Amino acid sequence: MRLSNVAKRVFSVALAATVAASSIVAVPQVSKKADAASSATAYLCFASKGYNGVLSNHNVSDRSKGVMNGNKKTSISGIKLSNATIKKGKFTVTVSASGAKLKSFAKDKGWNSIYVDTSLAGKDKKKLKVTSATLKIDGKTVKTVKKPTLTPDPGAKQDFTQVMVVNTWNKYSEKKYKAASCKKMPKKSISVTISGTLK
Repeated sequence: MRLSNVAKRVFSVALAATVAASSIVAVPQVSKKADAASSATAYLCFASKGYNGVLSNHNVSDRSKGVMNGNKKTSISGIKLSNATIKKGKFTVTVSASGAKLKSFAKDKGWNSIYVDTSLAGKDKKKLKVTSATLKIDGKTVKTVKKPTLTPDPGAKQDFTQVMVVNTWNKYSEKKYKAASCKKMPKKSISVTISGTLK
């Protein structure tokens, strides 16, 4: 069937509009898709006793929410987060949070959790070996945990692999470094440096 010139023009305009619309893609702040084992993205996550932080409510798994109060579900602005890429082979990477708003956490007087979340799939945990995790607050070393606990826990399933510094809800992490022992609160920065090997 042959189309008239008018019909052809209408069809062309409609086709162009369809292609343009299909080219608009929403890009999230942080991909929640597990990375290939050749590399992984590392993120600093923490929750103060007042549930202030990144993934501050341990039942929330959306890193794109940034720094927030996990109880009130409200965002906390003025804190910069720095992620890192773990590459295949030996690595040392640092993830951090910085900003004057961190000093408002002082009233919480302690931590529920501090850990490094990664985009490495939980089923690939065995490919990540971490020899140490060093916590620094305001540039000073607070604790170095040797061979820190990695999640998922034995026999458990989890989307991503995490490196624990402190975690009051994890019995394996508590044996390494009790959350109740970590009292230092930041005035301007908090960071965790992890070293190890990714196969």
